[in-house]
Amino acid sequence: MKTLIRPLLLTLVLLGTTLTMAAKTRTVRQMMDIVAREQGVSFVYDASLPLDVPFNQAAPKKHKLDQWLDALFQPIGITWTRQGHYVMLHRKTPADPKPKTEPQTRRAVTRYTLSGFVRDSVGESLIRATIYDATSGAATTTNAYGFFSLTLDEGDHDIKASYLGYADSHFRLRLQADVSHDFALQPNATLGQVTVTADRNSTLLNEQTGHRQLRGSDIGRGFALLSSPDLVKALQLTSGVAPGVELMSGLYVHGGGNDENLFLLDGTPLYQVNHTLGLFSAFNTDIVKRVDFYKSGFPARYAGRLSSVTDVRTKDGDHTHTHGGYSIGTLDGRFWLEGPIGQNHRTSYVFGLRRSWLDLLSTPIFALVNKGNDDKVSLGYLFYDMNAKLSHIFSNRSRLSLSLYSGRDRFSTKDDSYFEYSTDANGNIWSDHDITRMNMRWGNRNVALNWNYVFSPKLFANFNATFTQNYSRYNYIDDDSYGKKGEEKVSYLSHGYRSMIYDTGADAQFDYRPSSRHHIRFGTAYTWHVFRPQTQAQRSVVGTAEKTDTISTSGSNRNVSHELNLFAEDSWRLAPQWSLNAGFNASLFNTDAKTFMRFDPRLAMRWQMSRTLAAKLSYTMMTQYVHRITNSFLDLPTDYWVSTTAKLEPMRAWQLTAGLYAEPSSRLSLSVEAYYKQTSHMLQYASWAGIEPPADHWDENVMDGRGKAYGIEADIHYHTTRLDLAAAYTLSWNKRHYDEWYDGWFADKFDNRHKLNITMQWAVTKKINLTAAFTMRSGNRMTVPTQIAPMPDTPGGSNKYGNYSYDVNTYIYERPNNVSLPMYHRLDLGADFHHTTKHGHERIWNVSIYNAYCHLNAMYVELKQDWNGSALRAKAPGFIPILPSVSYTIKF
Repeated sequence: MKTLIRPLLLTLVLLGTTLTMAAKTRTVRQMMDIVAREQGVSFVYDASLPLDVPFNQAAPKKHKLDQWLDALFQPIGITWTRQGHYVMLHRKTPADPKPKTEPQTRRAVTRYTLSGFVRDSVGESLIRATIYDATSGAATTTNAYGFFSLTLDEGDHDIKASYLGYADSHFRLRLQADVSHDFALQPNATLGQVTVTADRNSTLLNEQTGHRQLRGSDIGRGFALLSSPDLVKALQLTSGVAPGVELMSGLYVHGGGNDENLFLLDGTPLYQVNHTLGLFSAFNTDIVKRVDFYKSGFPARYAGRLSSVTDVRTKDGDHTHTHGGYSIGTLDGRFWLEGPIGQNHRTSYVFGLRRSWLDLLSTPIFALVNKGNDDKVSLGYLFYDMNAKLSHIFSNRSRLSLSLYSGRDRFSTKDDSYFEYSTDANGNIWSDHDITRMNMRWGNRNVALNWNYVFSPKLFANFNATFTQNYSRYNYIDDDSYGKKGEEKVSYLSHGYRSMIYDTGADAQFDYRPSSRHHIRFGTAYTWHVFRPQTQAQRSVVGTAEKTDTISTSGSNRNVSHELNLFAEDSWRLAPQWSLNAGFNASLFNTDAKTFMRFDPRLAMRWQMSRTLAAKLSYTMMTQYVHRITNSFLDLPTDYWVSTTAKLEPMRAWQLTAGLYAEPSSRLSLSVEAYYKQTSHMLQYASWAGIEPPADHWDENVMDGRGKAYGIEADIHYHTTRLDLAAAYTLSWNKRHYDEWYDGWFADKFDNRHKLNITMQWAVTKKINLTAAFTMRSGNRMTVPTQIAPMPDTPGGSNKYGNYSYDVNTYIYERPNNVSLPMYHRLDLGADFHHTTKHGHERIWNVSIYNAYCHLNAMYVELKQDWNGSALRAKAPGFIPILPSVSYTIKF
């Protein structure tokens, strides 16, 4: 029956084509789509073949594939061959024999493996470069270290390596044994129109949902807030991501919290990813090579967080010559340098430094302000990032690298106030001298030792040893002396705490490609966690200079835990139209003499519906054993990380995602995804209202709740050689449920129902690039009272002052987060002006404008009660105006 239906459907389609031929003539390419759909084949061809010519041939009397192929391609000088479900097209030459169908029964063919690395002209490995065999149509991509492996039939092959922004590299070989070959691609910044027919990174050809790739150059051009390019703010433009509070580098993905995002820097986790209380992220874009961002459909090799993964890889360093640059901006300055070490070009280095200079400006300013004043005030703030990396190539099979990162913030204030307020009859001076100091420090230190080794053409291994330290310190002192000079009374109060995390780990990951249809990854990782969430000390001194009473308190909390992960995944091409990525991540977590074991399955499937349309489905389960304890939505150093204890369960979530992805042309891509996510064991402080939550027995002061999030995301991307347009729309719901807080589901603070981002990048000329980004979303949610209720007047109550009585009212709250702030919207603009100096160095002026039309977006709700107490008036003030900035960059 099936053999009758398929020719019948093809006949009907072709009959309709014939009847409408007078109105519209189909091209050979359009007819290929029809034949591919009805016959279940895929075409592999060079983009330069003349396939857009009219098809004016009569339909074959017998609807066999071979006859259709002859009718399509013989008149236009194209030959064809078949291998299984693939039809390879070639330009006809006089030496071409008569096309013949490959016999259905073939002799056993020996297969060999082509493997190697893809790097650029300076030795930098290229991640996810495409390796394509034009002879068989087989293709693969390089892994995170530039390694590829492709198993092919014995015989002649035409291999092409390609990467966006680089010229293709061709390699012809006669495969008679396993071959190792490295590709060195040359940058090509003047590419014309490009049609890619075998890009394995295309959303149509990979299985992952919710995956976005960025390069360092994508982040560092165009708009930059206060002249500092920012990775997290670039990710905030992605559909399904809520930015949180304005100006902050928050990341709330598919309804998750800000602590549910895994940030990896060369394989090491970062706990503190922001500077300036969240204004900027801690990634120096000058040395970032590539970023992989996952918001759904996590591969099994990632574990430890529920909402997203941001895998950042830094540059390896130039192996041929030394170059670098520096940038001077409104808020900070940046410097980077890379080059070879030694004469054999096997060792390279890269170094990057970013530092703010607000402290350099504020010190002389406050010195002038305080001159001649009794009340002296000072304020200082700085942050810096330092990245360094050494890479050494032992051989084509062995490579070693050492990565270092150090980031730090320091904020300090001092108020020294002296006041003489009287002189008694004896001439004694009475005075008040008050000194208040506050110091805050926080940051990260990360070390990663990485070794790559190629065991065989099909097996690649990566071994890591990592160390991570996260720290935050806070000290506050109030020193007051007052009274008659020489007999002053003193009051001294000091308070401080310190939060520390030490992670020491090792992992081994293996990349095995037994054939062109299977890409298997497996490995294991162990981490030793030491959490010291808070060491606090308080000291209160009261008395005189000769005699004081002192009260001191201190406390500490230390937790040691062990985490072991095992993972395996296989990217398997089941058929030309079907592929899947299936795997699991099994974890074991030991803490407080209790062991948790969890098994997280991962599955992603792809159905290639046509040459331009694909459908995907993914299911992901995740487990998180660490939590960030906070009572605000700002990234404050008073927050601290803790691990799951014996009294609690680890956080756990599952997510189901389905989507359609289309590429109707080489310039246009569209996608629609729908997701549903459920989370259990979400922690929230039960009643603490201060900025500093107590650390002792913290697990007794939290609520265990649930969350659910669901929505639809639509993305469209159009690009030409000079213009790049993108739009991302999100319709979402984000709910919470805490039995101890509210009897029912309620909206999360960042339940932004609608979100729209539109971005444009336009290369006006070779020297001028313009950028615009428009953001609009539903406002964040707040909790406000809905009623005022009078309290009863009880005997001896507190609602009397002398003989005067007054009403005492209380507020009644309907549910948490019951009000949405007004719609948020703003426009950011940026421009890069390029120029080459007489010494051949590139010079770039960047001008950026944040909130170009100065719309003051509401940040919170301010309530005022009428004079008679009968009604409430609400006001939603906004504070962030237009913010211009400028930077100057030199590359040498």
